[in-house]
Amino acid sequence: MALGPFATADDLTARMGDLTEAEQSQATRLLADASNLIRMTADYQQISRVDSDTVTLRGSGTQVLRLPQRPVRDVTAVAGLTVAVWRWDGGDLLTRVDGYCWDGPITVTYSHGFDVDDIAYQVAVSVACDAVKRTLTNPEMIRQRSIDDYSETLADARASLMPGEQDTIRQAFGVTTWGVTP
Repeated sequence: MALGPFATADDLTARMGDLTEAEQSQATRLLADASNLIRMTADYQQISRVDSDTVTLRGSGTQVLRLPQRPVRDVTAVAGLTVAVWRWDGGDLLTRVDGYCWDGPITVTYSHGFDVDDIAYQVAVSVACDAVKRTLTNPEMIRQRSIDDYSETLADARASLMPGEQDTIRQAFGVTTWGVTP
């Protein structure tokens, strides 16, 4: 599934002012790149809302299974099992309540991610726009320039997130350790 950018050229224009024709043509690609960097920083969370997503997980050998994408909005089915043998905790855990363990491949249908008006999603929009703004305002990737006694140090314009932005994304999306619960 191809995931789109968090922000649009209009979001970028609202933060930067009018874009030149060249900047406008680059904006969508750069926003997609920044969004991928954000998802990577958020431990590969899709972040955008996805309804009725189907994922096949490897059984953990325990009675508790952690779903990979956050936040989990709803769990509608576990293939081959009735609702009577599993319970969703309202968070990201599925528990077997029939005394058995999760074993083998488990196919789960669930909804996850943030709506565009959720605060965490808006943080992703802001960080994506900031990353692109750096690239557009410093396309030559000049690190420092000096004229006589005047010196200016510019932000790194490479396709990356600044350390503070990485911290903001980790905080917004609760990045700790995600995976199968032992």
